[in-house]
Amino acid sequence: MRSFLLALLMLIFTSLAYSYAIGAGDVLHVEVYGEPELALDLTVDSKGFIEYPFIGKLQVNEETVDSIKQKMVSMLKDGYFVNPQVTVVIKQYKPYYIQGEVRSPGSYPYEIGMTIRRAIAKAGGLTERASKKKIYLTHAQSNEVKVDMDASVLSGDVILIKESFF
Repeated sequence: MRSFLLALLMLIFTSLAYSYAIGAGDVLHVEVYGEPELALDLTVDSKGFIEYPFIGKLQVNEETVDSIKQKMVSMLKDGYFVNPQVTVVIKQYKPYYIQGEVRSPGSYPYEIGMTIRRAIAKAGGLTERASKKKIYLTHAQSNEVKVDMDASVLSGDVILIKESFF
């Protein structure tokens, strides 16, 4: 039963990574089979582009890993390679940010399955003045929402822990 649950969790996390929308700050690892000099780590710039040999600048903002791979295969086939075998993986997600009444506010590396509770722990815990009921989360291009400790955090999110008055 335990191995079944572990396999199921791995499947869920893998599918999340493949449906994840790439954005500024993410780091992609790209390889072309048989071409070791083309194995590169590429950071998505603030405008959503990466730059890769033989391709140049490629818009990847809001794309999935699979769609980026398909674009790259198509572009590399166009005069450079006969049948390129391209691998694209997310090496590092853009960070999330935590502000307010935590011991070490700042940016932290995102991990799949991140929750508010885990984010607070990574930030050294709550200060003595922190409110456990005034926790707010802002996803990319959305309004601030009040959440609880078990709410999910996505890469690029901003968490705000407000002060308790009592």
